[in-house]
Amino acid sequence: MMPAFKLQQWIFQVEKSPAALELQAEPSKLNTEYRMSSAFIIEEWRDLWSYKGDFVITCFAYVFSQSSLLSLPKLFIENGGGAFAIAYLVSLLFCCLPLIMMELSIGQQCASAPPKSLFNICPLLAGVGSAFILYSLVISSLLASYVSYILSFLVHLFTNIEEANPPWALCSSEWSTVPCVDNLAINNSGQTSLNNVKEFFDLSVLNVTTRIEESGDLQWMLISGIAGSWILVFLALFLGVKWLGKVCYFTFIIPLLLLLTLLVKSLSSNGANHLLQDVFETDWNALLKVETWVQAFAQSLYGTGLCFGAYITLGSFNKRNNNVFGDGLLIIVIHTALSALGFVTLSAMLGIFKSKFSIPSSVVLTDGFSQILNLLASASHFDQPQLWSTLVLMLFLFLFLNILYILMLNVQTSIEDAIGDSAAKFFPRFGISFATCCIGFVASLGYASQAGFYASQLMMKFIDLLCPWTLLAFELFAVAWLYCAHLLARDTSRLISNKPSKFLLFPFFELLYILPAVPIFIIVIKMWNYNFRDILKDNQASPWMELVGWSVSTVILLPIIIGMLYCTVKTCIHGPGFTLWEKFKYTILSPIRYEVPKVVSVPRYSSTAPGYVLLPHAPLAEPEQFNDIYSDRQQTRVSKI
Repeated sequence: MMPAFKLQQWIFQVEKSPAALELQAEPSKLNTEYRMSSAFIIEEWRDLWSYKGDFVITCFAYVFSQSSLLSLPKLFIENGGGAFAIAYLVSLLFCCLPLIMMELSIGQQCASAPPKSLFNICPLLAGVGSAFILYSLVISSLLASYVSYILSFLVHLFTNIEEANPPWALCSSEWSTVPCVDNLAINNSGQTSLNNVKEFFDLSVLNVTTRIEESGDLQWMLISGIAGSWILVFLALFLGVKWLGKVCYFTFIIPLLLLLTLLVKSLSSNGANHLLQDVFETDWNALLKVETWVQAFAQSLYGTGLCFGAYITLGSFNKRNNNVFGDGLLIIVIHTALSALGFVTLSAMLGIFKSKFSIPSSVVLTDGFSQILNLLASASHFDQPQLWSTLVLMLFLFLFLNILYILMLNVQTSIEDAIGDSAAKFFPRFGISFATCCIGFVASLGYASQAGFYASQLMMKFIDLLCPWTLLAFELFAVAWLYCAHLLARDTSRLISNKPSKFLLFPFFELLYILPAVPIFIIVIKMWNYNFRDILKDNQASPWMELVGWSVSTVILLPIIIGMLYCTVKTCIHGPGFTLWEKFKYTILSPIRYEVPKVVSVPRYSSTAPGYVLLPHAPLAEPEQFNDIYSDRQQTRVSKI
């Protein structure tokens, strides 16, 4: 009897037969109902989008990014105005577009979430997919805390609905300190209004401590807000993508209408152009600065939602012949339009505030959640400030929830892929959604303490230094250099029918060979500029907090190392081949390369009948003539490590 590893080697050679090569060269011969039967299996229970529009709207909701809305005006001011716009558009076209097409293509071909998909691309780097999921869970817990802050603001707003002004516009002994000046006071200044909102946030919403080491007590209002956010996530995901696609119609259109309403209100008010003039003041020399390009690449990757592997998951619910080039281009165009819309709206709102109080742009422009506080300060000076403050809060509530939905879909789908079809009968999607949301709720509880906001700032700053860029670099290396980007383009082009897209795929996929330099470049610059004192500017943290920050970043990246060790040891022990190198190469080779799913219609008696094995040393025999053919198609597994 032939040894197992020799049999596997022989089968690997059989795969290169003319019939197998013909099957690879003409995938159109495959039955449309065909399902792969190896590690890149498409489970029968896996959902597909009900309509193409569901997928498109979900992607639009995902790239309707609060990151771009909050950060772009400040980045424009600091990096040359119009010069930064050029750098940002270049990064969208030549970096983000190829990456989105790459992830959609991987998802469609492998029909699975990042862990399983990246195993099929390169088993050695399958841990990158697991790290994507862990990173998604960590960021989701942070976003849930932001949702709780917004819900807390809304509760305070609605409990004071009978007042003409929001509670942070009026001094109250419950939260204000001396000096405090009402918005309506004659001697009120813009800086005072900004301070009032920040004090209300610190002392009424957070009940914050003075130092991050003083964790304090859990705040029940924040716990309720976190629970509410995870309940909304559960309600969006527990029925799968067919339901999520319908939810995203609502969660995309509503914030878009809110943004348009705020835009019209801002542009119709005096002073809307004051900040826009400063923002678009162009310094073309900024294009020669490294920092400008680092900020442009980093913000474009954040704004389009890359670095999470989420497009792999979104694409995995598409049909395999979906046009990834058209989808990727449409996503970039819509992201650009939405970013421009949000950019003008935010700049106009803050410009009104700036012109009214004659304060510098650097005071009203910040980033992160602090920018939302500045917008609330500006809205409190509009007519009917309660209404406009509510619209601002509702806008960001939907934007945060949209990202939460997609990131947790990433996590949930990975778990579904891991447990498989048989286990899913005993642990249905309802249970998976409930379990993942419970895990997310527990992970978010730390941010409900009195020092929780400090902790969220600490985590975001340290994670941003290393995690997203390292994950992206490993993903690009696996796809572009180990799987080969031009082969991915070839595989994708064979599945789509649009001829212009077939042609345009190749130049964009060729860019993937040089794109690993982008995240590596970002890491080098960020680490070069790293200074722990800049992490928490308003809070003097102890040095041991630096250790905590680096530890969290390391834990997120740990699955990469664990996955590499596990794959190497397992393949070197059980894999085919005689020498260690022959065994090790199977950790790098994609299973898609050496596993060919075969769909055959065969005679009942012939040399190609199921179970017929032609040994290398056996004489060739004439097949028996028998014309009765099985009508059903069968699949043959050709190799497995």
